[in-house]
Amino acid sequence: MKKLLPLFLLSLAACSEAGPREAEPGVSLLRNFSMAEASAGAFAWRLDADTGRLDEKRGVIIFSAPRVKFFEKDAVSSEITSRSGLLRMREKSAELAEEVEVDAKKDGMRLRTAKLYYSSARAKIWTEEPVTIYKGRTVIKGRGFTANPDLSEIEIQHQETRLSGK
Repeated sequence: MKKLLPLFLLSLAACSEAGPREAEPGVSLLRNFSMAEASAGAFAWRLDADTGRLDEKRGVIIFSAPRVKFFEKDAVSSEITSRSGLLRMREKSAELAEEVEVDAKKDGMRLRTAKLYYSSARAKIWTEEPVTIYKGRTVIKGRGFTANPDLSEIEIQHQETRLSGK
């Protein structure tokens, strides 16, 4: 968490805006903000969002239109997008919802689901919701899955696989 704080404070400073506030005490409104987790000078992930609300008391950020990029050796290994999300700063975990899509850059695999969870401590993404994975002509459907953020080492429950047309 200490590694997140300096980056987060910088994003708050960059997002501050003069004018009337609509937030209650202890809540900061964020606009076009970024935050990241770094280790040994390299990004593990970076979150960009259009808007957000930081509730300092609860240690939660609720954001809209998040784009989370995961890195491996300074290169983007995957990107997750959704319409909304929530970051629990103390637990270093996130919940993404509404039209969640994971794009694995290495092998061109894509995943779609309604809700997705991420834990920095586990370095895993998962859901109990229905998932659809696309790779070339192969379509895999299931309900519930766990994987690395770059979609390597996938475990899917209740799986159905088929080949789609050209």
